[in-house]
Amino acid sequence: MIKLGLTSRLSLLLVLIGVAASGTTGYYAYRANRAMLMQEAEQNLLTSTQILSQRFTAALGDVSDDVLVLATLPSTAAVAQNDDASRAGRERLEQVFVQFMMHHPEYLQIRLITQSHHGLERIRVKRDAQARVVVVPEDQLQEKAQFPYVFDALTTMIEHVYVSPIGLTQGDGTDPSKGRPTITVATPVAEADGLKVGVLVIDADLTRVFERLERDLPADYRVYLANEWGDFLIHPDPSQTFGFQRGRRVMMQTSFPATRPLFETNRTNLTFNGPAGPDQSPIQAFAFERSPFGLVDGNRFIVLGLGRPLSAVLASANALGEHIARIVLISSAVAIILAVLFARALTHPLRILTRASTHVFDDHGVDQLPMTRTDEIGTLARCFDTMRIEIRSQMKALHDRQQELTHLAGHDVLTGLPNRLLFMERLDASMRDATVTGKRLTVMFVDLDGFKQINDRFGHSAGDQTLVIVAQRLRAALRSEDVVGRFGGDEFVILVTTAQSPDDVAEIANRVLATIDEAVPIGVDSVTVGASIGISEFPGDDVNPDNLLAKADAAMYAAKSSTRCRYVSYRELLANGSSSERDRGVWQV
Repeated sequence: MIKLGLTSRLSLLLVLIGVAASGTTGYYAYRANRAMLMQEAEQNLLTSTQILSQRFTAALGDVSDDVLVLATLPSTAAVAQNDDASRAGRERLEQVFVQFMMHHPEYLQIRLITQSHHGLERIRVKRDAQARVVVVPEDQLQEKAQFPYVFDALTTMIEHVYVSPIGLTQGDGTDPSKGRPTITVATPVAEADGLKVGVLVIDADLTRVFERLERDLPADYRVYLANEWGDFLIHPDPSQTFGFQRGRRVMMQTSFPATRPLFETNRTNLTFNGPAGPDQSPIQAFAFERSPFGLVDGNRFIVLGLGRPLSAVLASANALGEHIARIVLISSAVAIILAVLFARALTHPLRILTRASTHVFDDHGVDQLPMTRTDEIGTLARCFDTMRIEIRSQMKALHDRQQELTHLAGHDVLTGLPNRLLFMERLDASMRDATVTGKRLTVMFVDLDGFKQINDRFGHSAGDQTLVIVAQRLRAALRSEDVVGRFGGDEFVILVTTAQSPDDVAEIANRVLATIDEAVPIGVDSVTVGASIGISEFPGDDVNPDNLLAKADAAMYAAKSSTRCRYVSYRELLANGSSSERDRGVWQV
């Protein structure tokens, strides 16, 4: 009888244990992996659904913010209230609407509707049949008082919005938005005393909104959206949507009975798997999320869902089962050889790699890696070294990108000057320091004269070139302690920390005007820009950053309307302003 040695018996025992353990483990691993993949697919779908719902809510919030911004413009209330509003003021407001439409391709139209004259439209900017942004002529404006977005919005509190149910547009044959799912967001327009004089309305194309939101979703994902009654608003089959406007109703809780608790109870989300329809189509994983909809009625909601075929999810589980079977068979044949020949050979280099893996960013001991070996250990060592270098490179690139984004967040892209956010932060910090030290601060609001003529005559590229040159000259004309920023358009703001007397302020204002008055070369031509400056001082005029800036802005408008001086301080405005000047709008901020 042949007796096996300790090494042979130990190797055989380890092989038998390993084969049995690997077979059992492989089977349960396959089953567990299959179940885990299905559960993970549902959870990933639920996470994607929640993110998509949040992004949709954020998109509606952006529309609401734009409505509130446009409604609170000083000229909006003036145009909505006054039948005889100045043509210039009306045209400026129309251009603001046009710019918003151009920057938001999902907006179908923006309207300003007065409360009087049966809800007559004062301004309507829309997209024509070629999707161009056009201003509707006055003789084509209509009365809209009978629509909910007018009378419901007028009952809404100021700085709150009305959000309409999602529906299909009913425009005429030339309307490019006809038949698209849209939403209407409106808010009241009020005067300074709180009197409501009209409504600001934006119609948004939800098709474009969801195209942007779905851009990052995998191609095999299917999106479903229903209103609070269960009517499909978005479905992979377009014929299933907006049945209530097409003479028949297609309900989510009928197509997917599992979603019924979302409509009948307070449940907010659920996941399940099954066929996508009664035709026994391939099994899919589904996730649905119920989200509040609209900012007026808290009982309104939408149900957003995502579906994904499970065949793609389970393909990896089936492949894993095949690999497990092969591994068990192969390991049974080679376990003894590997146990005897490679156990000791593998232990030492693996120990080295283990130590190195805990010091990825430490150069010490890198030369000790077994990178010169020609076997798998050497390959692993070289791959580990490559991975370490790549990780360091990625970390450096990420750090550089973060610094770039931090810079862009606080600076104007065109001129490189601090933008409104960064300027207000520096103004606030300077005011806090000045409160402690007792220093005086001066804010100068600079608005260029004749800038629109440069744009009209030479084009927007020349206008941009002019702004860059003006920004460079302003920085050169001021001391390093002073801050100059751009708020957009042709508006610049200067924070002067070095002026300690009215003469200093006047000297700096004159220097700024002289700098801007210098001819600006544009190609073979040259133009003179000119500017008007409004001045406010801390702490004499105000101790709040926003109010200080607003008063400088008011003084700038006074300077622009004056025929005698090109810069005006807010204190002079208070001292010399008359009631007639206030009636002409000199004091408006």
